[in-house]
Amino acid sequence: MTESIGFIGLGAMGLGMAANLVKGGHDVHGYDPSPERREKAAEAGVRLVDSPLDAAKASSGVVISVVRDAAQTREVLLGEQGVARADRPVTAVVASTLDPSTMKALAAELGGHGVTAVDTTMSGGPWGAEAGTLTLMVSAPAEVFGRLRPLLDLMGRNIFHVGDEVGTAQAAKLAVQLTFGINMMGVFEAIRLADEYGVDEGRLMEMLSVSVGGSWVVDNWRRVKPWWEHYVPGEDLDILLKDMRSVQREADEGDFPMPVTALSFQLMRHVWPAWAALKDARAGEARE
Repeated sequence: MTESIGFIGLGAMGLGMAANLVKGGHDVHGYDPSPERREKAAEAGVRLVDSPLDAAKASSGVVISVVRDAAQTREVLLGEQGVARADRPVTAVVASTLDPSTMKALAAELGGHGVTAVDTTMSGGPWGAEAGTLTLMVSAPAEVFGRLRPLLDLMGRNIFHVGDEVGTAQAAKLAVQLTFGINMMGVFEAIRLADEYGVDEGRLMEMLSVSVGGSWVVDNWRRVKPWWEHYVPGEDLDILLKDMRSVQREADEGDFPMPVTALSFQLMRHVWPAWAALKDARAGEARE
């Protein structure tokens, strides 16, 4: 059945997701403030609107939000031109990684406007969003999850209903992120060790992939490595750092220890300058 879907955020993740909904036969009414992203979305068949409010009004009851952080999420849902201003029952699917506490507070405030908030966190990167192979973690009452499932199946390959209570999916995504971040730090230090003794990086990855050192990071190092070599403030590594900070905040509020996460967070704050310095030093030695 064709639906009209509101979609907010047409960036690296959102554009692929919206495009797959269009391919699935739905009318997608999308908003993004970037002219470049709007142009690409239009090419993908997304019907452009001028605000999150317009996206909500054009929808048949479901609006998907894929923006960067809690502040942007709050603005597109509760701001002056936000979804809550539509003055109609809407299900707001929050696909951004926030944290359980923030998600619960946001859902409570949206509920006062007749908006049902669902957190549908995701993993898989822009390539997964484009291919429709994302892993999606959803917390919603069973009937709401059933209503959304046909749409989720167009955007993801692995769909997990992790609980009925809002915020549960945020906790699941943070668990994924901290596992990823800690593992990435381990691979980074493994390269440092091997490099000191002249072990070829590609050869090391081959050995890790067929040993107890294997992991998603190892198998996808060609995708992960550019994050370190071409660090862009506010992009991939900073997003991961934001999520690790959220894990620490939840641990502090819940009073449960997470020492490995805390150490990894501190290392990640300084690791890319260290990586750049190492590369420069190696390049200098090669020139000499």
